[in-house]
Amino acid sequence: MSDALSEEFFAEVSDKYYPQVLEGLERLGAGDVAGGIEVLARPLHTIKGVTGFMPGFESASTFTHKVESFLKKLQSGSLPHSADNISLAAHGVNSIFAVIEQLRDLGAPDQDEIDAVCEVLAAASGEGNGTACPAGGRCLRVEQEPGRALLYVTAPRIHRKHQRDQIVGAIIGQPQETPVVLDLAGVKTFGSSAWEDVSALAGHWSISVRGLAGAARETFHASDMDALLAVLPPDAPAGEAR
Repeated sequence: MSDALSEEFFAEVSDKYYPQVLEGLERLGAGDVAGGIEVLARPLHTIKGVTGFMPGFESASTFTHKVESFLKKLQSGSLPHSADNISLAAHGVNSIFAVIEQLRDLGAPDQDEIDAVCEVLAAASGEGNGTACPAGGRCLRVEQEPGRALLYVTAPRIHRKHQRDQIVGAIIGQPQETPVVLDLAGVKTFGSSAWEDVSALAGHWSISVRGLAGAARETFHASDMDALLAVLPPDAPAGEAR
């Protein structure tokens, strides 16, 4: 992917489209669903169209279309504006840019990741087979409480990129003034790359962790995350770190 057309496209993604997408995601996370999706629609529609005409980029166009369809269902009200659906929308949008990065860096996307996201989008839209958490599917549940957002990680092991992207997407989907609690009570291992992804957001969101145990706790401290993320006791109100 080194020709002039693709290089120009990658530059526009970085300099033009991604800043617009960040604005849209911030609005979405702040509860302005209609406004957020309206902002997102412009860059995503352009990405879908451009990649559809670029040889080797067709998978990005098809995937963007799937994410667009989910956003349109949220916008029309045919899907509820639940915390899980908002989080999934943010994850889908972020996954588009992950696919573009894979095309740029590797020459091809990770089709397994694309398929996993598409399967979860379809299931949330009522188009899936109804099975709970298929392999490669959702790994967390988002609940809103007064004054904070709770992100319950439901997979026992967090290492793969699509899992990390879901967690990052769920955090980005929250207003920056809302404290985020990452609940890992059922998690056995949480990879260092996952901690790095979460800690990269700590300067913009107030992120706490609770339920740390076993290898997940060891990796947390080995990665010096305690300097960036507060540790909460079980069921503690946001802000009560130890």
